[in-house]
Amino acid sequence: MSYTASFAVTEVTVRGVLPIGDTTENATYFILDTAKSAIVGQVMLPKAVKRSLAVALTVKVPSSAGSLAIGTFDDGGNFQVASFLRVEIPTVQRPDGAVGASGR
Repeated sequence: MSYTASFAVTEVTVRGVLPIGDTTENATYFILDTAKSAIVGQVMLPKAVKRSLAVALTVKVPSSAGSLAIGTFDDGGNFQVASFLRVEIPTVQRPDGAVGASGR
């Protein structure tokens, strides 16, 4: 008999405009559930780009996550919010399972 772990997830969107600069390095930005002080997701993006670049990425996070913030951690382990990025939570949840006409 096999057991499958099932976790309820919600898709959120990370949006923003990346900083302009000459760096070619990437940075990991963590999505933090601020109510629980828990990391619930992450994305990797360039630290800077040569010309204006808007991003919109879909990320799955636990549906139990509360208020979300996105940012990095400094050398002291303190969470630093990325002012140029935001996490958008959908206002209408998608139904689970099959969707279609029901009844006549």
